[in-house]
Amino acid sequence: MLPSRPDGLYGTVESARLLRVDPALIRKWRKRGYLAPQGLDERGWPLHTAEALRAAEKLVREHGIRLTGVDPRLLRKPPPLAA
Repeated sequence: MLPSRPDGLYGTVESARLLRVDPALIRKWRKRGYLAPQGLDERGWPLHTAEALRAAEKLVREHGIRLTGVDPRLLRKPPPLAA
């Protein structure tokens, strides 16, 4: 998925689509310190690079495995089929 912005950054909703997660999870990762914004849009909302999103997902996954022994990706529901 290519970002819609010319600077190559993703907003929260686009970030969630890229990782196939809920946008609330992206916000939770920021709140918990797993993901720092790489910029702000014209409204002051956080933006992220694809590399930062992948790094945050890896960090969360490793943390989950370390704590529980279960890969969090295995707990995800598959995305709904497009109509």
